[in-house]
Amino acid sequence: MKRTATMIAPPVIAQDLETPAGARKRITLLVVTGSYAPDSTGIAPLNTEMCEYLVAHGHSVTVATGFPHYPEWRVPEPYRGLLRQREKRGGVTIERRWIWVPSRRTPVLRILYDTSVGLAVGLGSLATPRPQLVLGISPPLQGALAAWAIARYHRVPFVLQVKDLVPDIAIALGMLRNRTAIQTARALERFVYRHADRIWVICEGFRRHLLSLGTPEHRISAIPDWVDTDFVHPGADGAEFRRAHNLETRKIVLHSGNMGAKQNLDTVLGAAERLIGFPDVAICLAGDGAEKSRLQARAASRRLTNVHFLPLTPRAALPGMLAAADMLVLSQSAAIRDVVAPSKLLTYLASGRPILAAVGASSETARTLAQSGGGVIVEPESPASLAEAILSLCSRPERSRQLGLRGRQFAERHFSSTKVLARLEAELLSCAFSGQAVSNSSDHLVATGVKAGSA
Repeated sequence: MKRTATMIAPPVIAQDLETPAGARKRITLLVVTGSYAPDSTGIAPLNTEMCEYLVAHGHSVTVATGFPHYPEWRVPEPYRGLLRQREKRGGVTIERRWIWVPSRRTPVLRILYDTSVGLAVGLGSLATPRPQLVLGISPPLQGALAAWAIARYHRVPFVLQVKDLVPDIAIALGMLRNRTAIQTARALERFVYRHADRIWVICEGFRRHLLSLGTPEHRISAIPDWVDTDFVHPGADGAEFRRAHNLETRKIVLHSGNMGAKQNLDTVLGAAERLIGFPDVAICLAGDGAEKSRLQARAASRRLTNVHFLPLTPRAALPGMLAAADMLVLSQSAAIRDVVAPSKLLTYLASGRPILAAVGASSETARTLAQSGGGVIVEPESPASLAEAILSLCSRPERSRQLGLRGRQFAERHFSSTKVLARLEAELLSCAFSGQAVSNSSDHLVATGVKAGSA
């Protein structure tokens, strides 16, 4: 039996977008999130595109968030030293509050950081007018808890959008080991899942996880992440990127985006070490993140002259950078399976370039890439396998072209922003007008108790 795509299940739509009189429905939405523009990687670009799309379609959107800081993990100068700020961006009102951004990322400091995000978005939410609907975006779970509390206060529906499975990803990466901390995080996870009127998940693995925790299936909707297939496209001009970095005649293997623990880019450096005798192959790591300095030090110590660390690319230059690549690499820790579905994969697919994914065979990344036919899956944390795959694609240009073409077609069919965001808008209208305002959020936090096993 042919397997169907697992990231594109249709959402449950309660009503049409139009009223009986033909007038388009409007909602007042509060979005509670720790990530928003001008943060340029992770979920911030998607959050921003979603909110600006909704405003462009007549809805009123306010975002409660912290100050920008990702992926550099430092607050930029225009925001530094501020406690609060209200601003307007793309028609969206943004309520920002101070968050604590640690200079190091240890498990304890990460918990404190996530808690500060929860407090910030909660305080920012209090400064906003009463919405018709609250959308909380996780991670962090502390932010989702704040979103539930604000929805409860206003007695309006609470929709939870799950972008990563927390705390599973922290446990898988070995960042969370303390038994008490794990139990507390699990209890918080169950609490926010239990009290959401609707939960959006971005892939099948996330849906299965929620079902395993006892979440009723009718409250779960599968809405994938998306990519602007008009903006990111195979026909972009990559010549300027190649000239700017003196790579006109090289085969470019590109990683773009965050450099953190999830990406495990040591695998890519290990492959580069094995390819040092192939001077026509250039490994480009473009972006920033918590691991970048360490990776740069390792590359220098190993004299990896074929590795080029490049800065974050401005959004306008992204299509050209991707078009300049001969292949795009996506690396993940072997421990990651159903806990992460990187939005970067969708951008890669839309670019029409072949993808090399050093990921677990049972991961969401591997499942989606296999369904698309847009790339090659190699063993995770195996530099030798990745190096071999790079050389294989370098020697087979027609295969590379076919992989890129299939990936692009898959992105257009299933992840086009115009299609997915229209579904997302319909879901929001369904939640706002279905009469389920507080159907799953009737218990007080103090009465229920956030403790192990309480949810």
